[in-house]
Amino acid sequence: MNIKKLQAEINATYPIYAQIESGIEHDIIKKLLNLIEQVASDNEALEAEIQQLRDEVNRLKGEQGKPDIKSNKNKDISSEEERKKAEADANKNKDTKGKKKRNRKTKRSKITIDQTKICPLDKTGLPEDLISKGYTDITIQDIIITSNNITYRRETYYSPSEHKSYYGALPEGVENQGEYGVGIRSLIPVLKIACRMTEKPILEFFENFGIIVSPTYLSQQWTGGYDWAHQEKDDLYYQGLLNSHYAQIDDTSARVN
Repeated sequence: MNIKKLQAEINATYPIYAQIESGIEHDIIKKLLNLIEQVASDNEALEAEIQQLRDEVNRLKGEQGKPDIKSNKNKDISSEEERKKAEADANKNKDTKGKKKRNRKTKRSKITIDQTKICPLDKTGLPEDLISKGYTDITIQDIIITSNNITYRRETYYSPSEHKSYYGALPEGVENQGEYGVGIRSLIPVLKIACRMTEKPILEFFENFGIIVSPTYLSQQWTGGYDWAHQEKDDLYYQGLLNSHYAQIDDTSARVN
């Protein structure tokens, strides 16, 4: 019997003990009850110490000790006043639960506004004493993915004396960049790296929007279409070697000059 059960048994004997008139019997019973409580408390302490020693022996053997299982948070209530106080605290926590104010950061300050549209109020059937209070803004995020195929009509002149033709200049980002614009060329690495799409889904994505792209072009873009990125990577690697105190190579039997 643990100390809690023993305490419950002792508490149950208190009404009988209270009926005994003061005298030698009353004092003897009181001392016996105190002695029982002390013995039970000492016994519980010894059991805890024995269990610790057992756990230590098991750990030395390479085994696991007794798991540390936490007791319930509910406290023992020994009086009617404490019970009422506990119920009041529980009801108070229940009423305030879920009403804690959340500290959310606003997203609106991070949103780029591309266009603003006015939504007029239809005043049909409304009171005549309406007073304008300005506007109430609501930001709706959306995205538009559509084709933007452009035909550039280059003004052309021919020189008979030089046997040479002269053409109007194309815009920056289009001149000498092939038959695809900067939007497609920049979207391919996004679909490949960020979206983890393979070649076939990328081709299907463009076809859904009326863009005809060949598998050969995708391969050429990966191997030679982003020379500026490869050059930037080489520059970073070179600067890293120059500014580092040592170079670590994972290759086996590496030869470093």
